[in-house]
Amino acid sequence: MSKLYKKLAALSRKAALYESVESLLHWDQETYMPSAANPQRAEQSELIASMVHKEKTSKSFTKCLGQLIDLDSGHVLDSSLSAPQAGALRMWRREYLQLARLPSAFVKKSASTASHAIHAWAQAKKENKFALFAPHLDKVVTLARKKAELLGYKNHPYDALLDLYEPGMTTVSLEKLFTTLKMGLLELFRSVRAQPSLDESFLSSTFPVEKQVQFCKLLMEKLGLPNNKTRLDFSNHPFCTGNHPCDIRITIRAAEDSFSLAPFATLHEAGHALYQLGLPEEHFGTPMGSPCSLGIHESQSRWWEAFIGQSYPFWEHCYPLLQELFPKELTDITLEGFYRGINVVKPHFIRIESDEVTYSLHIILRFELEKALIEGSLKTKEVPEAWNHKMRELLGVTPPTDTLGCLQDIHWSMGGMGYFPTYTLGNLYAAQLFDCFTRQFPDWNEAVTAGRLAFITEWLHEKIHRHGNTLIPTDLIRKATGEELSERHFLTYLRKKYSLLYALPYSG
Repeated sequence: MSKLYKKLAALSRKAALYESVESLLHWDQETYMPSAANPQRAEQSELIASMVHKEKTSKSFTKCLGQLIDLDSGHVLDSSLSAPQAGALRMWRREYLQLARLPSAFVKKSASTASHAIHAWAQAKKENKFALFAPHLDKVVTLARKKAELLGYKNHPYDALLDLYEPGMTTVSLEKLFTTLKMGLLELFRSVRAQPSLDESFLSSTFPVEKQVQFCKLLMEKLGLPNNKTRLDFSNHPFCTGNHPCDIRITIRAAEDSFSLAPFATLHEAGHALYQLGLPEEHFGTPMGSPCSLGIHESQSRWWEAFIGQSYPFWEHCYPLLQELFPKELTDITLEGFYRGINVVKPHFIRIESDEVTYSLHIILRFELEKALIEGSLKTKEVPEAWNHKMRELLGVTPPTDTLGCLQDIHWSMGGMGYFPTYTLGNLYAAQLFDCFTRQFPDWNEAVTAGRLAFITEWLHEKIHRHGNTLIPTDLIRKATGEELSERHFLTYLRKKYSLLYALPYSG
């Protein structure tokens, strides 16, 4: 490894340490911070964001990077570097060019605006008053449009924002994927809804939260999350933050009368955690030690939450353990009945509580609204009405409150315009990976039934984790599966699974 590359890695690591502090500030704000501390937290967030931006665009960083890769053409100048190191340089250059276009004052203002908006969103959601959040959302959208202009784009301003979260993805490509996907999902959803519903009433029995947490920690143990590197807490909106491969924070929600919330949130966030833990610690702070994208990150969480966590073999192993904790509540519920109950398909107001078939319809709704907000065809004050209209159009239901509608997610308050599509891209990536995995391990279900899960993590490490952020997402998926990204694998997976559950005709 050249001295210049080592120097660049050291400079980048310093910025990553600031980012880890920024991440801890967010985690604290969502978990334990007293509400009165919000003004100070906004100042802290502004300061740390500016320090990260300063480090990543400093003269020393720019000079060092420019000596290793041509900043204009992207041509790697040091031929002694390995392929992963050359890939890391390309990602460093990509991020640098983006950040260099954003003035420090803009970065500070964005961080401060987000901190205040998060606080306002939480209050608006609690009180079911969109009006409390509306002026903050207006500022977020205005800043997002400004960011798109600063970053630059060819066809649509949303391209610039999307590229921040999913490098290489465009609005046109996304619309093509989502159009076909939406048609397939709606067709399956309507077929399922025409069938007799499955029984899930037992999931609304009284499940003491303390025992739920006990089970959630058991799930984390089963998936191989080490106690000395992870912790579990509660927040208004579940998330996982990876400050470092040795410091992973998971948060969940739990309710006594809704058992599915906590365990499946745990499986979801544990998927994120396993990805963070699988990144090479020796490369922390560099692209080689960073996740590829939010969509790839989401593929790991949806893999464990849905493709494994909602599978029959997984619960063949885990259900007896669950019954031991809740003998009264689950005595009369068979494994088959439990499996069918956790896979019920029905329209739901809340995205994170939705089933596999309708989940991506929620994301498509948000993508369509975001695109309209950024291009100016939708005003922020019109969001509640537009949201409810699309809910009726896609899911056939109307949220009775904005808390159950347009105020349910934290992402817009965080300034995350362009973020939501990565959730459905995660489903598509995961399905394509899962198809590849099951062909390589046709007896995977037997291993999972026996409680053997480590080989799955090892396979994901080989295909995804070890590559860090040295390839753009579509290239990584092509390398991992041998195919271009397609919605076909996801739709095939859903049709096969839910045709069996709901006795629908399926030709394979």
